[in-house]
Amino acid sequence: MDTQTGWSGVRERVIAMVEAQYRARGWGPPQHPVLEPVLTAAEIAEVEAQYGVELPKEYRTFLAEVGAGGPGPEFELTSLRRVDGKWGWVWEDSDPIPLDPSEPFVETEEWADQQLATLRAAGCEPATRDEDDDYLDDYRKVFGAADRVWHEQRDRGAILISDSGCGMTSWLIIVGPHRGELRDRNVGTNPAYIPFVDVHGTRHNFHTWYLEWLERSEREALGSWDDGPGPQ
Repeated sequence: MDTQTGWSGVRERVIAMVEAQYRARGWGPPQHPVLEPVLTAAEIAEVEAQYGVELPKEYRTFLAEVGAGGPGPEFELTSLRRVDGKWGWVWEDSDPIPLDPSEPFVETEEWADQQLATLRAAGCEPATRDEDDDYLDDYRKVFGAADRVWHEQRDRGAILISDSGCGMTSWLIIVGPHRGELRDRNVGTNPAYIPFVDVHGTRHNFHTWYLEWLERSEREALGSWDDGPGPQ
C-alpha cells in the first residue's frame, strides 16, 4: 500500500468507479457531481485557524487535490463545508459537526480514567463503575441527563469522517499522539474505538485507508460491469 500523500489521478479514478457502478446497474450517468469541489489553500488555512489545529497532511492534501467530500469508506465521507461563516463536517443534511480540539483524543482503554478525572474535577467521587457505560450515570448526576458532556468528551480531538452503515462510523484523529490515524466505532452508548489496519496489521492513515477502499471498489465495479446489469 502506498504510504505517500500524493493524490494524482485519484479524483478521476473515483469518478470513473462511480460511473462504472451506474452503468452496471443500467442507470444513466450520475445526476450530481460525484465529488465536492476541492478546497483552496486559503480555505484550508481558514479551517485550521478556526480550530487552532493543523489537519493531518494526508487529509489536508486530499481536500486540496480530490475533494471536500464524496464517496468513501464505506458509503460516503462527511463533507467539510463552510456554513454561516463557520467550517464543520456535514453528513447528508445534518447540521455541521464541529471539531473540539481542546484536548487530545482519548483511546478506548484510557477513557474510564479520563471520566474519573473529569468527575473528580467537578467535585464528584464516582460510584461503582458500570460494566457497559463506565461512569455515565455519574455524568448524568453532575452534568445533566442529556449525556451531552459525556459524548462530547468521548469524541474530543477527532472528527466523524465517514458512515459505514448499520451504526458503524469512522473517525479521523486530529489531536493527540495518534494524530492522523483512523478509528472504527459502533455508535452505541460506550463503544470501543478500534484502529483501522491493513492486511499486515499496520495502522492506516487517511491516505492508505482511502486508497485501500478505492482499489477494492474499483475491482468490484469492474466485476459488476463485466457481468452486465443482469435481468431487469
